[in-house]
Formats: sequence, structure tokens, C-alpha cells
Amino acid sequence: MYAGLAPEDALALYAVITYMDSVSGVWFPADGMHAVPTTMAGALEAAGARLHYRTPAERILTDARGRVAGVQAGGQKLVADAVVLTADLPAAYRTLLPDLRPPRAVRTGSYSPSAVVWHLGVRGTVPGHVSHHNIHFADAWGEAFGQLIKRKELMSDPSRLVTIPTLDAPGMAPAGHSVLYVLEPVPNLTADLDWAVEGPRLRERLLGFLQAGGYPTDIVTESLVTPADWAAQGMAAGTPFSLAHSFSQTGPFRPPNLERRRPGVFFAGTGTTPGVGIPMVLISGELAARRVRDYLGGTR
Repeated sequence: MYAGLAPEDALALYAVITYMDSVSGVWFPADGMHAVPTTMAGALEAAGARLHYRTPAERILTDARGRVAGVQAGGQKLVADAVVLTADLPAAYRTLLPDLRPPRAVRTGSYSPSAVVWHLGVRGTVPGHVSHHNIHFADAWGEAFGQLIKRKELMSDPSRLVTIPTLDAPGMAPAGHSVLYVLEPVPNLTADLDWAVEGPRLRERLLGFLQAGGYPTDIVTESLVTPADWAAQGMAAGTPFSLAHSFSQTGPFRPPNLERRRPGVFFAGTGTTPGVGIPMVLISGELAARRVRDYLGGTR
């Protein structure tokens, strides 16, 4: 789903994702996924970096030669020899590089389907047969992908993911409570769907699904995220999965992680190389760091 392709249309290489998810297993940090950015922030601060939270970047500053000279953010001018942009590429070009024509894939590329994600804090614990990650496969497998990707409709028989992070990080909720994360693939914003209407409807369907599956549903707190919400966060087509991983948009064929027309600008995230998913995005950051080091002459 997050590769943006029906299984029969995807490169055989992506079968490794299915193997890892369903057979080999996936890695979960001891303190939850939030431990990843927290640890990265700690490493930055230990190296002397100063982090400016809730400070929107407004403009990239350049010198007389057109090279990066800094960033204007929160009304301040921050001097910098290089910048790494982690926003989705269409948003990065629209807001911070408005004078440059985005790469063709950014302008006309095919984007993955989106997802509705329902975050829940509930009273009660899950039954003993429930795992950390639970994939509920639909019966109408082929038809579901046809609806989702080709016809851009809500799936009549959807597959869903239910994650219970409190099974391995019980500190995320009070005693006797659980955290649930429910995901259903849905079309991105190129579909003719009104999420102000469809969001509440889908919430009710997901509630019935959880109740039928024996999950606790005495809700204390909740947050429903729809494609409209992803778009409000700056994600193109309202999808957190960016460009679909068709052959022409995979690996080295994704938009590059540097902007040669604006020396000192580099990219990281789902829209650039190597692709979608937390492991890939972390690798994109490593690649951007190498680019910055090379650009600065390997002296910093």
C-alpha cells in the first residue's frame, strides 16, 4: 500500500517488505517510535546544535552568487552554509524555492494512495491472542486494490492494520489502559471524496470493526487523521507515502537529494532517494549528510 502499487504491478524486489512485515518481524524501539526523533535530537544537541522548535522556515537566504547563505525562520536570520529540507518536495519548492521549477516527478509524478489513521487511548487491555501488529486481510484482495488505486474509491472490503504499542511500551498509557493505532488505506486527494463527510463515516466503520474483533473501545482520547489532514501538514495529494514506487519513481529515479541550481540545498524524506518508510527516510538523511559534508569540503 505505501509503495503505491497493487501487488501484481509492483517490482518483485518489494516482496521483501511482505516478508519482513509478516515473517521476519519489525523492530520497535523500547520507548516507542518517538524514541527515534528524541535520540536524533539528543545526538544533535550533544554535537553542539541548537534546535528551534515551532519555528517555521520562511525563506532561504542566498549570497550574490546564488549560493545558500542561511534561512529566515521565525523572523530571525540564521546563517548557514547549507540547508537540508525535509518537507515533502512539492511543499519545499512551493514555499522555500518558489523561483525554481520543480523536477518533473514532483510536478507530474504519480502519488501513492493515502490512509486514514485513528489514534486511540482506551480503557481496558487487549485479548491474549492480539499481537503488537495485527494485519486483518480482506477477502476481496484484487478488487480492493482496483477500487483503491485504479478507480480511487473507498475499498468495500478493506484490509486494515491495528497496532497496539502498549504491549511493548506499557508506559505509553496508564495502568489498565491501551493505545491503539488503526490504519485503513484510502484514496489520496485526487479522488472525489469529501473528507469532512467521509471521515466521521469511516470512524464509525472502524469502531464497529474494532468491536467485532474484540478490541477494547471505551475511548478516553482519540485523533482521526484523514487525507485532508495530511494535506494540511504539507503532504502532496494528501498522502504521507509520497510518490508511488513504480519503476520510474524508484530508488535512483526518484527526485535527487540535492538542488544543483541552488548550491547548498539538499533534501531528505519520502519524496527523494531512496524512498518511503522510516528506514528509507533515515537513510535519506544519511545521504543528505554526506552531500553536505562533500559540499563543505569535508572539513565540518
